[in-house]
Amino acid sequence: MTPNFRAAFSGERRNVPLARNAVAGFARLCGFSLEEVSDIRLAAGEALSNAVEHGHTHRSSGFSVRCSFEDDRLTIEIRDNGDGFSPPTLLSETGELDGGFGILLMRRLMDRVQFERNGTLVRLTRSKAV
Repeated sequence: MTPNFRAAFSGERRNVPLARNAVAGFARLCGFSLEEVSDIRLAAGEALSNAVEHGHTHRSSGFSVRCSFEDDRLTIEIRDNGDGFSPPTLLSETGELDGGFGILLMRRLMDRVQFERNGTLVRLTRSKAV
């Protein structure tokens, strides 16, 4: 059986640490080291903060988290109800960081970062170190 975790949260900022800690706890149960869990917690926290900040419409707010672990690979999906965005280019023409520091951080800490549905779905993937 593949371990899974799912939860939905209202779009209040106070739910970010709750969701971030739930993701970290799931990663720990999957056998990631404390250092790996720290990286996963930080990357997920960035995506969760973005979901709260940008993930609301006039009709609804909130976000959901889904984690799965298969073949030594953790997948975290964070969905929100926002209008979406275009991921920024990370470096401007002058070589300066052009916004998106959280995205850069996620990309440094995780093996793969994907944006779907105009950025209202973020998928973070990390394999266990061998």
